[in-house]
Amino acid sequence: MFKSKIIIGTWSLSGSFGSIEKKEIYNIIEFAIESGFLEFDLAPNYGFGKIEEIFADIKKQKPNIILNTKCGNNYNNTKSFNQKDIIDSLNRSLDLLKSINILYLHNPRDEVQNISELISLVLDFKRQGLIKKTGISFARNHYFDKKYVNQLDFVQDEINILYCNNLSYLKNYDCKIIARSPLASGVLSGKLHRNITFEKEDYRFSWLKGKRLENILFQIDEIKKIIDCDIRKYAKYFVLSNPNINKVIFGIKSIDHIKELLCDIEIFENSNSIKTKEIMKLA
Repeated sequence: MFKSKIIIGTWSLSGSFGSIEKKEIYNIIEFAIESGFLEFDLAPNYGFGKIEEIFADIKKQKPNIILNTKCGNNYNNTKSFNQKDIIDSLNRSLDLLKSINILYLHNPRDEVQNISELISLVLDFKRQGLIKKTGISFARNHYFDKKYVNQLDFVQDEINILYCNNLSYLKNYDCKIIARSPLASGVLSGKLHRNITFEKEDYRFSWLKGKRLENILFQIDEIKKIIDCDIRKYAKYFVLSNPNINKVIFGIKSIDHIKELLCDIEIFENSNSIKTKEIMKLA
């Protein structure tokens, strides 16, 4: 049950969470596929195009994998919702991946004044058979009128035990909900502490420190008072067990992450020891 809800996220393999060898990326992805995880979340800007290129190679040997990607943040790490740039981005992704399951508008914010036109564009991609399904990946607190968004198949947003009030808003859309960042960019890994440091290449280097770090640690300590298992497991269970969430994107950076995910799924499906009522009150 839980396994069918999981999409493997690949931003964590791109270098934005610390460097990782290309050979190891192949090993991790192939282990995920062998473990039965066949759906992946990509984007042209992940690793300046590297991730899509790797999956283009893997798909030649594993044609049954399901690939979702995005448009709006381009492989050269520029952001543009100009229609020509969106079309060029789609064409590049299609040239690499050959088929796209879900195409998302990638984190549009206030710079987008023509959301209805952009949604019409991706709907036209679907009508042409270029993509199977449509979606929007929301930037935090940047939502759009449901009369436009409801034409799409999916909405994707950050949802976790630290940030879940938005779920009540997302339920107002008719689209299926996909949760990303269930571990809040590693904040809910159980390894966070006051003296933690990150590589300069790690995007958390610039913000996970000082008062923000102290505030997050305080929130985690409060949650720990009302749960009966470790914070990492509870964070996963929180999103996987929520009936309003259709799919969950779990970012991975090692084979051990996949093994742990498999182990946790088995625990969740065969144990009644994890309490949810107290935490679900936060949603």
